[in-house]
Amino acid sequence: MTALLEGQVILITGSTAGLGATMAETFARHSAAVVITGRRLERGQEVERRIESAGGRALFVQMDMCSEDQVAAAVAAAVAKFGKLTGLVNNAAWIQGRPDAPITEIDTQAWRAMLASDLDGFFFASKHAIRAIAIAGGGSVVNMSSAAGVRGQLSGHAYTACKGAIQSLTPAMAAYYSRYNIRVNCLVAGTFDTGEGRLRELLTDPVVGTKLRQHYLGRVGEPRELADATAFLLSPAASFINGILLPVDNGATSKSHSLSPVVNMAGVPDPANDWTRAC
Repeated sequence: MTALLEGQVILITGSTAGLGATMAETFARHSAAVVITGRRLERGQEVERRIESAGGRALFVQMDMCSEDQVAAAVAAAVAKFGKLTGLVNNAAWIQGRPDAPITEIDTQAWRAMLASDLDGFFFASKHAIRAIAIAGGGSVVNMSSAAGVRGQLSGHAYTACKGAIQSLTPAMAAYYSRYNIRVNCLVAGTFDTGEGRLRELLTDPVVGTKLRQHYLGRVGEPRELADATAFLLSPAASFINGILLPVDNGATSKSHSLSPVVNMAGVPDPANDWTRAC
């Protein structure tokens, strides 16, 4: 246990598995009380059990991000259990099996379903959690976005629209809620290997996996690396950081789309992690 987040109560949307679960466990190790939310009852209860078994404080609330009533109830449950709410991580997003496509190809119903999940859910959580944080005297919000909101995507345009909106809203939220002693920042996340789903298949593919890693300077991220960055932004160590978009992606959003021949530096040993050799 460390004291980085001591005294804080943090609600993480979409935290029954993957990156969200890693965040919950990381924040608990830093002495925060954490509120785990999501639709999957057994997984949420398991994350809660792991945290409490390690000596942390946790509460799981089953919640569908598309239901404003359920989101409001989760915020109320957090305050009832721990006496306050000081932090929010807007992490939930539709990742596996989303019905996405280029704008001209996506079905209207699928478009609306994506926005209901990823943007309406963000709105509901922000609306209710920020009010509770203000009542507590202030705190911090971290919005999770994606490189999809920064770089051009060949597909997934509904997801891109949601992430771009979240990035645009971050400085606006920071400007307004700073009056209530609330900081709002955004992490632009790259690709992180949670060991689950479609990404695991892509990473293990000998062709696609190699190309994917090239965008991340030789490797994709570990969940703890994103969780650590989130904990920092929630902590007093980031007390003068407000309204930023921080890429946590090993340089992926700054890397050129095109690959060109490279020449190693003269008089310097060849790089040990030379991902360009695979190009």
